[in-house]
Amino acid sequence: MKRPLYHICAMTLALLLGAAGQAVARTISVHSAADVNKTWQAGDTLVWTDGEYNGKVLTLKGGGSAEAPIVLRAQTSRQVALTTKSRLTIDGTYIEVHGFVFRGTNTGTDHVVQFSSASSHCRLTDCSIESFNPTDATKDFKWVSLKGQNNRVDHCFFENKTNAGTLLVVWLENGVVPSHTIDHNHFYRRTANLDSNGKELNGQEIIRIGDSSTSMQDADCVVESNLFEECDGEIETISNKSCGNIYRNNIFRSCSGMLTLRHGNRCTVEDNQFLGNGKSGSGGVRIIGEGHIVRNNYFENLAGNNYRAGICIVRGKENPELNEYFQVKDATVSGNIFVNCKEAFSVNYHSSSDCTLPALNTTIDNNIVYNDAGNTGNRIVYVAAAGGTVTWANNTYNAGKWKDYSPASSEWLRDADMVKPEPRGEELATGDVVASTIPRAEKHIRNGQMTIELNGKQYTLTGQLIY
Repeated sequence: MKRPLYHICAMTLALLLGAAGQAVARTISVHSAADVNKTWQAGDTLVWTDGEYNGKVLTLKGGGSAEAPIVLRAQTSRQVALTTKSRLTIDGTYIEVHGFVFRGTNTGTDHVVQFSSASSHCRLTDCSIESFNPTDATKDFKWVSLKGQNNRVDHCFFENKTNAGTLLVVWLENGVVPSHTIDHNHFYRRTANLDSNGKELNGQEIIRIGDSSTSMQDADCVVESNLFEECDGEIETISNKSCGNIYRNNIFRSCSGMLTLRHGNRCTVEDNQFLGNGKSGSGGVRIIGEGHIVRNNYFENLAGNNYRAGICIVRGKENPELNEYFQVKDATVSGNIFVNCKEAFSVNYHSSSDCTLPALNTTIDNNIVYNDAGNTGNRIVYVAAAGGTVTWANNTYNAGKWKDYSPASSEWLRDADMVKPEPRGEELATGDVVASTIPRAEKHIRNGQMTIELNGKQYTLTGQLIY
């Protein structure tokens, strides 16, 4: 029996309405700013034709979704090069950018990549910025500026930033908790710009999260599984200037600098490796502020002391301004390993006479300091100023010196037969960090098998490398 006509029409209308409510995925070939600078819809994929392009100022807009993001990608990964004044702004939701290279002489005056205040759940991945500097090194601009919320920078390569300005900055805005993730990137080689006295100029960090004015706001960002290599811009390789951030599973190799908790409270630094290779100025973690946790990190062959010790706990100032030094309170420093470091701990250190407040309610426990026969002159602990309330407990050492501190056996126990400790935490051969340590000339190898050496050990990588 035939159905009534109105039933057929109703069913057809329902199907049409259902189809209209769903985004139709499109793939569009692009090769100019005019092609890209439009508002895109969920599921659109823009494929940029391989080649070198000068002065492309791109703004990628639209509202994607978790299931159907808006994607701008290179036709072939790392085979689209943007030069001169080229820059990119990501301005929307669930937008992804894959596989672009910025390089050459940068004639612009602003960021290279910016996530706008309106951006959320956006991603920059498999991209690189390589020596993209102005001829005038005093020009200050950032390579990556992160605003908005829940954005991600991952599996990118950043090499040889020589001009003034931090490489990657998370900007905090009133009432916004950014919660960004910065992971599995390779930050390689930064040479410091110096003043007339030969000292490092300020503002040459690799990563900065927040600034002095926003330092008491929660940022809740995660910086994990990155490689920082030969990053020598200034003492603050990473500058934390906000609250609630996590720094974990990163490798700092041959960096003349430190991970500095400069402003803000309640941050966690865990399972990182600081491999100084004896480089001048190489240090570990500097602690300022309240409620920080520094645990299960591995420090080896660091050449710094005082401010650049393995762990430096800084004296605070009475009634500090936001850009000054807050007293250390309620810190926990636990389960860290120090191998052949010039100075493992520097406590209550500061070079300024107006910083007089020692650490309060701070626990330093279950740490290990190892020095081999050639390094028995290394300092285990230097207490630069008396006072405060620091509880030492269950720490172990085999050899080394003390300065202005005489430990009790309950605080530090000597084990003369200690075997050189190994790093704790994740095995370095797992995950993407090892893939990111492959020499630059080999970064585009995608399949097969290769062997690399890391920290004196050999690792065999097989299958598809995802860097």
